[in-house]
Amino acid sequence: MNRKEEEKRWIDQILAGRPDVFEHLVDRYQDAVFSLVRRIIKDAAEAEDITQIVFMKSYQSLRSFNNQAMFSTWINRIAYNTAISAYRKRRTDLVSIDDIITGSYPAFDNPAAQDEKEMQLQQLENALTLLPPDEQLLIHFYYTQNYSMDQISEICGLSVSNTKVKLFRIRKKLQEMMLAVTNSILN
Repeated sequence: MNRKEEEKRWIDQILAGRPDVFEHLVDRYQDAVFSLVRRIIKDAAEAEDITQIVFMKSYQSLRSFNNQAMFSTWINRIAYNTAISAYRKRRTDLVSIDDIITGSYPAFDNPAAQDEKEMQLQQLENALTLLPPDEQLLIHFYYTQNYSMDQISEICGLSVSNTKVKLFRIRKKLQEMMLAVTNSILN
């Protein structure tokens, strides 16, 4: 039985009066939902609260779930909308540098090239933190989660063409931000 069929069976059981089965969906998606929310809401405790709200909303709305769609896309849409709403309510424009997610980078034979690459990666990470949360999420969905344009557009409530345009503009904005930093260092 594949994932989608298994989730459909769980949802059918929940709707038939077995709310305890919802625990399987929570176990499967709690880390992904928290991660998505945490990218928008920088405070971990608040992100945990919003994650709980997302699961409460999804449970309450389970009858409206379209079994043709993937459950992961549906719950990510709820998480995205809930986190963006919470972010807009508090309107905090501060972004913590401590929350930058760093990855493992391959070692280079040339130490100067490695230093240059690490500097560029740090500039990119810094520039990413300056983007609004909705733009950060688009980048995260596309490059980190490897979601398709269809999945991203469904989660964010955008058309596929609008999603492509937004990603293009975000990449251009990041490039300009990094160029500005490089120019300020050289001058």
